[in-house]
Amino acid sequence: MNQYNPKAHMLTSEHYSPHDLLPAPEPATYDPPEDYFYQHVAKHLIKDTVRLQNNGLPINLDRVAELEKELDKIIAEVESTLASNEYISKYLEHSYKSQIAAYQAEQKSKMKSAKDFPKPFNYKDMQHRSYFMHIFAQKQGIEQPTELLPTGIPKWPANTVKKLTKSRPILSKLLAGQLPDNHPIIKEALALWSQHKADMYNKSYVTKIEEPKVDYPKFNPGSSKMKTELFDMLGLKSDKTSKTTGEPSWDRSQVERVNKETSDPILRELTQAMIDHSFAAIVRNNFITNFYKYTINGKLYGQYKIFGTKSFRLTSNSPNMLNMPSTGSIFAKPIKKCFQAPKGRVIMAIDYGALENRVIANLSRDENLSNIYLQGLDGHCMNSLYYFKEEIAAEIELTGDSVTDARNYYEAVENGNKVLKSIRQKGKGPSFGMQYGAYPPKIADSIKCSLKEAETIFNRYHNELYPGVTKFREEYVVPTVTQEGKIHMGLGCYMKTDEPSRDIRTLVNGCSQFWSILTLLTINKMHQLIDEKGWQDKVIINSSIYDSIYLSLEADPEVIKWTNDTLVKVMTKDWMEGQTVPNEATAELGMDWNDLYQIPHNATVEQIKELLSGI
Repeated sequence: MNQYNPKAHMLTSEHYSPHDLLPAPEPATYDPPEDYFYQHVAKHLIKDTVRLQNNGLPINLDRVAELEKELDKIIAEVESTLASNEYISKYLEHSYKSQIAAYQAEQKSKMKSAKDFPKPFNYKDMQHRSYFMHIFAQKQGIEQPTELLPTGIPKWPANTVKKLTKSRPILSKLLAGQLPDNHPIIKEALALWSQHKADMYNKSYVTKIEEPKVDYPKFNPGSSKMKTELFDMLGLKSDKTSKTTGEPSWDRSQVERVNKETSDPILRELTQAMIDHSFAAIVRNNFITNFYKYTINGKLYGQYKIFGTKSFRLTSNSPNMLNMPSTGSIFAKPIKKCFQAPKGRVIMAIDYGALENRVIANLSRDENLSNIYLQGLDGHCMNSLYYFKEEIAAEIELTGDSVTDARNYYEAVENGNKVLKSIRQKGKGPSFGMQYGAYPPKIADSIKCSLKEAETIFNRYHNELYPGVTKFREEYVVPTVTQEGKIHMGLGCYMKTDEPSRDIRTLVNGCSQFWSILTLLTINKMHQLIDEKGWQDKVIINSSIYDSIYLSLEADPEVIKWTNDTLVKVMTKDWMEGQTVPNEATAELGMDWNDLYQIPHNATVEQIKELLSGI
């Protein structure tokens, strides 16, 4: 491994940009000193993070007010979707039956038996005497009084019994309290009395058991208990555990994972609605509240923390400027509409296309992963081609050449082959899961297949589809981290560990996720170039959300053209020496974040004027 020479890039104050370090040597081939990253990269990005924070984000509070009015309507739609979902209906039905069973068990536990009412016989007690006489009269054929005790037994006052004592001496002993406790009639009378007392006591509980009054449950997507029970019923497991309870945690990130992994449309609808519901509280408590709280003169201001994540991405708070709903969220459009260009300006948005996958393709030199981008292939078709090759071969003829077969497969899907379209969709879940370390049991859960089938998919993914990625992990990352306790991610930045086996997934992902730093390097370089032109008011970088950059531009075709040309050039510069898969970046233009229109690379002034006339 070559020692990298920091003197190769002399710092020249405002004329230096860490973007000028690109293309950098392949991370595995050189070993810069540990202060290199700070001296040559990190400290030069601090001012850009502060500048980004100070620029603020143009926002229209009138649209925020409209969002506030629409929120209850949107939430009602989400709750309606949840209420009508087949899996939730099954869960609520099961939960209702369980609640009834629990209610009935509770009532039954409160009931008493005859044994709970034992009492020595008391000849003076009206009930005891009446029960004795009731049994005695039945045995002797004596007519019984018509007045009844509450238990339905004839009532025998002492005077009525006394009238019978002359002909039946035993009754004299009864009234005198001279009968022994073990007298057969006394024992029978007490047993019947105890049973009747128990029946009377239990009457209300029997009614509750036979006619249970339990409200039908309503699903609360904010309830950890309900979510855990629902996903347990569906046979799904969480990757996270609650630090406080030790129970499985179904926070939004886990629900989003299931949403991406599953090929089941009912489960996808369910999880998307749960994600939307989760965002509902965020929209009300964070977005709307913070939009008002942190907006000054038409700009929203938040705090950024440079390298706040393990993979060295920005984090943000007060408010969180990165916590935007995904494109599929029901809240995405109304929130994005709030970010509107000021009068005389336009919004430009640009992002690195599939940056993480392109990075790992370059690092691993994996042929199939590289071909997805070099040959313009559909990644989901490429993946499914290996997972379900037998199913696909039943629909189209396979040549054995992955590029040709992936193209033919995609063409068939585009031409309306429903079977192949379904197979392509089925492959999305395993792809997402295995990209982040899923094993066969989770794959089997995500597409509801047997463990044997999941093992076949797993093996094909690692050994046939992307063997280069597997080799990169097993022959470079794992042994390097095991031996050195760290991995060089690039530009002199290291991720360290004292327990490689525990952290290997994070370390592998870090090798590709680190290069999201290209976004910050681009912002730094653009600031330098903007300042050189003196266009600080014409071109303002307002926000960065992971691999995306948002700008506010003067609505001047010349300004827009320069920004478009310059940004694309900066972003598509190779980040690594010997890079085979190029970066990709295409800008969009509009009056707000929601309605954006693609602007071609190297668009002419005339093309830009035409675009401006339509937005």
